[in-house]
Parts: sequence; structure tokens; C-alpha cells
Amino acid sequence: MKKTVLMSAIAFGAMVATASAADLSPRAAAVAPAPYIAPLFTWTGFYVGVNAGAAWHGDNNCPGLYDYKNGVLGSRYTAFNPVCNKDNTAFTGGFQAGFNWQMGAVVFGLEGDVNWIGNDSKRGFANYVGPTGIGAAYSYSLDGNSQSNMLGGIRGRLGWSFDRAMLYIAGGAAFRSSADSEVINVYNNLGVQVASFAPNSTRNNVGWSLGGGVEWAFTNNVSLKLEYLHSQFNHGDNTYLTSAKDYIGYALVTDSRRDSVDVARIGLNYRFGGPVAAPVLARY
Repeated sequence: MKKTVLMSAIAFGAMVATASAADLSPRAAAVAPAPYIAPLFTWTGFYVGVNAGAAWHGDNNCPGLYDYKNGVLGSRYTAFNPVCNKDNTAFTGGFQAGFNWQMGAVVFGLEGDVNWIGNDSKRGFANYVGPTGIGAAYSYSLDGNSQSNMLGGIRGRLGWSFDRAMLYIAGGAAFRSSADSEVINVYNNLGVQVASFAPNSTRNNVGWSLGGGVEWAFTNNVSLKLEYLHSQFNHGDNTYLTSAKDYIGYALVTDSRRDSVDVARIGLNYRFGGPVAAPVLARY
């Protein structure tokens, strides 16, 4: 009797287990995660930065000696042929800011900058020495700041990107400070100053600039650039006059029709923003 009851219980339990298993849903198949696609790098965005390098001015500023009467330049004294020191290279450094907009591989941009140029006294225009001179004068020296000490500009940029590298050209307006502290001092053969000639003409402080460079983004927001710019200011001759009694009637003139500033520099930019999210092309 007991054996019959036990066997019946076992059979009943097996039936219940079989029915429960039949009611269970099949296990869902595992779904593979979507592949990871890194964000796309872009040059688009505002940026600010610093730069430093070398600047040099046009070197055709050797003076000529002219007759000067009633405000009119006369003939030039060909015997006055000074030897000019053309060491006019100086340090430059400053700041820049701009905006880039990238479309495909093409990058459009607008940039403005302000740079200081370190000009020592007499740099680039020192030691005018003539075989003769005015009367007993034998040497001429342009003292003070005869060059621009500030250079700035607003330029458009057009670049072609190779992912994180970009080649570009740039051009636009250039601005500079007036160099109005120079004076040409005249010395006799004993080294005694006998006259001083001060500028009697204004300088054009607005011109144009053109150049280009290469820029490389070594992080998503920080890039390094190498750049060359030529800035041109066409303002004609600079005339220097004196009030010294023995030298009235004479003028010293520097030919500055090709007055220019060239800059080669390295810059560091920080761009606000970052890569854009790449589209997910498929899911599995």
C-alpha cells in the first residue's frame, strides 16, 4: 500500500514539472552592441592663442642729402653716399584670436592679431657714414625708434585640412604704430654733434598683409602653427629737416616707398569646442 502511494506521488510530481517547463518562454538571443565610432575631428570653432618669432623691416632707408628751400626738395648731392647698417631683425610676440568654419576638407576663417616688435635704438638704421658731409660733418646716426613697435592685422584665412593638419593662406588689412621718435644726428670729425634732423612727414600706418602657414592639432583643442606674413605700407619718402643754423637749406631723405615688415613666427592656439559626434551607420 505504502509503495503504491509513493509511486503515485512521484508520477504526479513529474507531470507537474513537465507542464511547468512547457509554459516557460524561450530565452531571448543576445544582441551584439553597436560598434564604437570615434568622434570626428573638426577645425570649426572660436580660438585664442599666443605667438612669437622674428620680424624684419624693409632695408632701403639709407638717407640722401638734398637741397631744401621754401619747402621744395632740390638736387641731390651725389657725393653723399652713406654706408648703412642693415641689421634690422627683431623679436616679435603677441596674441591672436579668430574663428574657423570647416566644410568637408575646406576651412574658412577670420583672424585678428596684435604683436609687439622689440626695436632697439638705432636697430636697422644705424651708423650712417659719409665720405664727405655737410660742411665739417662726417658721420650720421639715426637714433631712437625708427621702426614700428606694434604690428596688427585682420585677415581672412582659407585652408585645406588633412584631418588634424591644415595648410592655409591668409590675407587682409595690416596696422602698425607710428615710429615718430627717430632723429638723425650729425657729427663732425671730432665726434661732436653739430646738427639734428627730425622727420617732417607722416607715415601711413594702414597697409595690407599676405602670407600662409601650416597648423597641426595635437589634441582636440590645442594646435601649433608655423606662419609667415608680409605686410606692406607704401607711404613715400620720409623727409628730415633741421633748425641748426649752419644746416638750414638742406634735407635728409630716406626712400621708404617699399616700407615693409616681414614676420616668421610660431603660434599656439586653444580652440573652444571639440570633435563632433560621428553618425552610427548600423546596429547588430
